[in-house]
Amino acid sequence: MKTVLEQLMELQEQVDSLKAHFRNTESFKAEPDPVCDGFEGCGCGCDEPPVEVEDEDPEFDSAGFSIADREVSAEEAQVIVFTREELITFAAELADRVISKCKEAVTDTNIDADDVVELSMGYGYQIEMELDQDSIVRSIHDEIDNTIETDNDSIEDEVNDILRTMNEN
Repeated sequence: MKTVLEQLMELQEQVDSLKAHFRNTESFKAEPDPVCDGFEGCGCGCDEPPVEVEDEDPEFDSAGFSIADREVSAEEAQVIVFTREELITFAAELADRVISKCKEAVTDTNIDADDVVELSMGYGYQIEMELDQDSIVRSIHDEIDNTIETDNDSIEDEVNDILRTMNEN
């Protein structure tokens, strides 16, 4: 669909080309432009109905792309269409994989007890123990960050593996 500006520019180009064509002919040189005196039949065209311009798809859009350039097939765009049930299955499988990776990371966390536990002698010779929860949380977070790969290639591999599994079922 053409914008008003594009339509006006096309009309201006057509008028300019007609003027250039008629300036080179004797009939145009002999007849001056009619002057509008506001009455019907003055010759300026004010009493003629307006010309309607049909809005055709442009061969090229304002960015210089053709219609064929703008249309992309599903294969080219690598579009995957899911039903609601398939989307839920995909999301559930992805969540299960992330949870199992997190559990694996927490299990493999090498927390040194000397770094997170502080023992002290309290009142009445009682042994008091204090856990450094921040250190424990930081260690678990670091292990999860190191275990779960978030680069595009790893995510694409995981998605492709899930889709392959879904197609097999």
